[in-house]
Amino acid sequence: MRIVRILNLSCALFVSAIGKAQCPNDNALTGTAITPTCPGTTNVPCVQGGQYALVNVVAGNTYTFSTCAATFDTQITLYNNAGGGSLGFNDDACGLQSTVTWVATFTGQLRVLVDQYYCATNAACAPLQIVCTAPPAGDCIYTLTMYDSFSDGWGTSSVTITVNGVPTTYTVPFGVPSVTVQIGVNIGDGVIISYNASGAFQTDNSYIVTLGGGTIFNSGSPPVGGVVYVGSVTCIPPPPSPEDCLGAVTICSNVAFSNNTNNTGNIVDISAANSGCLDIVEFQGTWYIFSPSAAGNLGLTIAPLGPDDYDWAVWGPYPPGSSPAAICPPAGPPIRCAASSGPATYASTGSYATGMGHPVYSPPQFAPTSVSYGIPATTNICPLVPPQYCGWVPGMQVTVGQVYLLYISNWSQSSTGFNMNWTLQNGASLDCTVLPIELLSMHARAVPEGVLLEWSTSSEAGNDRFEVERSADGAHFVHIGTVPGAGNSLQVQHYSHLDPAPLVGNNFYRLRQVDVDGGHTYSPVRVVHFLPGSSRPLLLPNPGAGPLEVRSDLAGPDRILRFHDMGGRMVLSTPLTAPVTTVEVGSLAAGPYAVRVWAPSGPVSAPVLWVKEGVR
Repeated sequence: MRIVRILNLSCALFVSAIGKAQCPNDNALTGTAITPTCPGTTNVPCVQGGQYALVNVVAGNTYTFSTCAATFDTQITLYNNAGGGSLGFNDDACGLQSTVTWVATFTGQLRVLVDQYYCATNAACAPLQIVCTAPPAGDCIYTLTMYDSFSDGWGTSSVTITVNGVPTTYTVPFGVPSVTVQIGVNIGDGVIISYNASGAFQTDNSYIVTLGGGTIFNSGSPPVGGVVYVGSVTCIPPPPSPEDCLGAVTICSNVAFSNNTNNTGNIVDISAANSGCLDIVEFQGTWYIFSPSAAGNLGLTIAPLGPDDYDWAVWGPYPPGSSPAAICPPAGPPIRCAASSGPATYASTGSYATGMGHPVYSPPQFAPTSVSYGIPATTNICPLVPPQYCGWVPGMQVTVGQVYLLYISNWSQSSTGFNMNWTLQNGASLDCTVLPIELLSMHARAVPEGVLLEWSTSSEAGNDRFEVERSADGAHFVHIGTVPGAGNSLQVQHYSHLDPAPLVGNNFYRLRQVDVDGGHTYSPVRVVHFLPGSSRPLLLPNPGAGPLEVRSDLAGPDRILRFHDMGGRMVLSTPLTAPVTTVEVGSLAAGPYAVRVWAPSGPVSAPVLWVKEGVR
């Protein structure tokens, strides 16, 4: 049964919040700024309760701050000295004292605030130990963060990350709310993530693996046991998840669709400021973005695939052409919202379906978007009486080009899916916004002359040119060439550009497409690892089911490519006589293999992990 909350079918939407007090960022500085030895340990002999140490930090380094040797009950809170909210907090991780580990997200000064429980000052000294660890070597870094909501330890549970056949296991000890580790990886490395779910209290546990702000894998809670991810390293940050507003799925037609998400995403998009009738805490949910291509009346029906509880909300309208990057997370409350419990909706309408614009359940059936409607959560008994019904609000009168955000949330977190159908009347229609170009494909690969970029478009409208840009770190790009566009075209156009002087190591490439009116958009990023004389074969695709393309500058008349299983047994051997060789791997069972190049005298390359996918 859901908690009883205020019910009001009107513009007013219920909002509630629960706050957790933390130590204020208004205490006194002790001493002068400190630059920790890295890697190494630095000690600040005395930080009095209510004071903070000022620490010079470097982005990417991992810092562990500890007051475990203090004689009084401490708390540690981390702040950016330039301002803003807390970046980290811990209380009682080592008895009554505290320790917190933080991966620096900026280069600058960090305030490490030490307080006596509870956020009071104390004249006694707390010795502060700072342990700094530099980022591990690699083309890029995976960050694993493990959480324990009760801080009682994971027990026998653990996360194992296997890189090129070498496993490393991580866990969360007692008294620590989270543990963060960095893992250096190289382009082409094979990565396997698995979870041991043998410990108690699995609903306390969760973990996430990220790369450059993008999420490689998010376990949710409780995590699923066994192998949960198999992939090959590209060093390109993954796109935002559709469970986050920035990853909102574009709805491009009027057809019905289905979905079944099983996590909450990685970004807290719902807050007291924009939740409206929804709970402030996010549940399993997916974001969508849509735009009417014709004016009229618009409604929708969300039908769970079982007796389940779905909530939803719509924000907008936003200006034509708005993208998730410009409007996420929503700045204010939704204009349509329904969060009635599943049983209350069923008791009211005879169905678990919810939505807007129903001819019977949501009078008026359609209303202007300037008027907001919301039904907050109810008990299992619907308090509304006809003509009002739980689960339903009026639909929207929309115009061409307006942009809307839609969030559909499985409140009960049962992972039961849903079907969604549109109600479109009076000429309303949905479609994708026409883009200046439609990019069909984009590839970048090393060739003897350098790095070759190839891309194609299916249509172009007012496309003046493509500006090719390159970066060494994926963040700071420079212009390296220009390719004229086709202007206006409804036929497939093919383009290419050769970078004759790529950087040694990682090369990140993107296209800056420029319109005739000066507007521009960016393509996705592609990365190529260029290293003359590289001793690591490149296996494509990885993972894959075959045939396998092997690229290596170590090929020759006496070279052999060998596959070893995880038990060390050689299971396949094939000649590697050409720089690009196709290998049939149909005889191999699904699973990971260590692959390397051999000469008569022994191995001549580092091993590469390749994963054989099962036949679907």
